[in-house]
Amino acid sequence: MENPILDAKRELIQWIKEMDELEDIAELLEIKNKMVSSGVVAESQAEYAVKDDFDERFAKGISGEELMKRVYAHIESLPWKEK
Repeated sequence: MENPILDAKRELIQWIKEMDELEDIAELLEIKNKMVSSGVVAESQAEYAVKDDFDERFAKGISGEELMKRVYAHIESLPWKEK
């Protein structure tokens, strides 16, 4: 038993070979381009999907007061040279 998809493709290929109208061919090219471009974009988005975890990272962060304490401690630990 032959694959029905292959039969359909052969029929479409034969039909397209016999086409003479430029407008019809242009419509088919438009359909092809839409299908090709939409498939590429969808794959890229799925491949590079990134979880938005800003709220979680923000909750784990330090407060403004803790930041200032660390900044002052770091400044005081620097090897200052007196002139």
